[in-house]
Parts: sequence; C-alpha cells; structure tokens
Amino acid sequence: MPASPVHASVSASLTQAVLQAAERLGVARSELLAYCGLGEAQLADPDARIPLPAQQLLWQAVQARVAHPEPGLAIGLQLAPGPFSVLGYLLQCSPTLGAALETAQRYQRLVGEGGQLQVSDDGERLQLIYQPSHPGHPANRPRILALMACWVQWMRPLLSDFRLLAVRLAHAPPAQLETYQACFGCPLEFAAADYALVLPAAQRETHLTQANPALQSLLRQHAEALLARLPSESLSARVVALLSAQLGFGEPERAGLAASLQLSERTLQRRLAAEGSSYQQLLNDTRRQLAERHLRDGQLPAAEIALLLGYSEPSVFFRAFRQWTGLTPGEYRARLKP
Repeated sequence: MPASPVHASVSASLTQAVLQAAERLGVARSELLAYCGLGEAQLADPDARIPLPAQQLLWQAVQARVAHPEPGLAIGLQLAPGPFSVLGYLLQCSPTLGAALETAQRYQRLVGEGGQLQVSDDGERLQLIYQPSHPGHPANRPRILALMACWVQWMRPLLSDFRLLAVRLAHAPPAQLETYQACFGCPLEFAAADYALVLPAAQRETHLTQANPALQSLLRQHAEALLARLPSESLSARVVALLSAQLGFGEPERAGLAASLQLSERTLQRRLAAEGSSYQQLLNDTRRQLAERHLRDGQLPAAEIALLLGYSEPSVFFRAFRQWTGLTPGEYRARLKP
C-alpha cells in the first residue's frame, strides 16, 4: 500500500549517503542542507525518516550543483548497500536474484516512498520497472538515475553472469551518451514510457555470491519491525510486520503487541475485525508464510524453523504445517527440489 502524500518519507540514512556523495563530487554539504531545509539533527538517527518533499528538493539541488554531465548517475555510482540500511544487506544475503527482488518489493518503503519497484518476467526478459509517485517532478531524473546506477553497481559483483539487455529511460536523450554507456553498457531507449532495467529472465534463478540464509533471517526480523513503524499501512499490515519481527523470540503476547501499537487489546481486536481479520488469523497466516519462505529459500532444519516461528516444540509446528498444506515440512521441501 503506497503512503499518502502527507506521510510520504524516505530514510535518513539514504539522505545522508546522498549528501556525502555530493560532497565527494565537490558540493558543500551546508549549501545542500540549507536549500532543502534540513538540519543535522534530523539525520543523526539512521532509522529516522525525512519528509519526501525535502529530499525532492535535495535532488533538485544536486542536479543544479554537481558538475557532471548526469549528476544522478554520478551520485548513484557512489552509493553502496549501506545507505539502504537493512534492505541493502538483506538483498546481498538473498539466495537468488529472484528472492532478492521479492525482498526489495516487500521492504522498499524502508528506503523511501517516492515510487514503487515492479518486476515483470515474460519468460525471456526480466524487467525491473520503477514508477515514481509524482510523474513529471523535476527531481525524478537525478533520483531515478541514481537508483538505477546503484542497482547495477549492486548486481554486477553478486551475479556471475550479470548482463543487461536494455535500459529504458523516460527523459529525452542527452547531448552526451558516454556517461550512460559507461554505467550500463547496453542499448539505451530514451523518451520511453517508464524507467526500467531489462535482464535475461534466466538471471532470476542465479545464485548470489554472498547468500547467507541465517543472517537474512535475522535481518528480516529487524526489517519487519522498522516496517511496522511506518505510518499509512493498514493495522493488519502493521500487526503482521510486528509478528514477523517478534516470532523468533517466542509467540508474541497479544496484549504486548497491542501496547507496542499504542492500542488496548480490546481496541486492537475491534479494529482488526473492522478490516475483516483477527489476531489469531494474522498469526497463523504469518507463520505459514514465513515457514514456506524458510523451506523454499534456505537449508535450515525444520526444528530450527519451528523455533524461528515461535513454537515451543517442533512437533507443534509439524502438526500446524500439515494442517496448512497437507504435507510435512520435509515433504514440502522435497517437492520444491528440481
């Protein structure tokens, strides 16, 4: 669910990274902060949020002040996974590119709410399409170019067979193409209907060189907790995010979870019912989704998965999983193997 314009925000850590990259390219940090109306105190906490309009102004200042044929590309080539906080490391730990893209879609709001990543696969081409929430905004060109350059910089060392088939860009062709060719190294389409990176569909199944399922599981808990703090999500979505973050420490207590949302237990039940859901239903659904993800993406033993889902005994998890799927965890995993 996209954020409303009133609440749309971006991560302070990404904003900090853009400022640092611009400094390395010769632009005074104080000048950029003054232009977009931000103070250093707003950037001190990496998990803090910055209003989207303020960062849009930052990108406009970058476009006007960075001495480079394409300032957005120059910034993007300076960015590393760190600026994306937990999301960047989650992507690196993913088992395959396809799993990483699913993760990116799930947690993209942690980075920012200026648009949405969409993934399209027709069997031949895998398309990573970015749709800005404010088409035509002057900040889109540098901001989206930085995002695309950063994605390429992230994928290239993690995919042994990385190759771009094409890049689509919604703006008009520039006078110089050398910067684009150096960054993407593939056919370019300007004045396109969208912004997109196009890869061979087979790369979706490519295993990433830094895959680490155990670390990814821990990072997901933190990501879910951060996601639950963001406004404009439905209450059900926020409850699911908190459940995902807390299950590894045992089954959450309904009263404690309600308190973390600043609600009474009774109010939590009433508002979930108004959304056509319930606490127990969300708990069961979250456990099932996490169980299937662990069995699909990693090699953790079923007993360890039971602990990660908050079950006190593996046998309770086995019974629940059979009720959900008609299979034992071992049978389910065996069916997924080629």
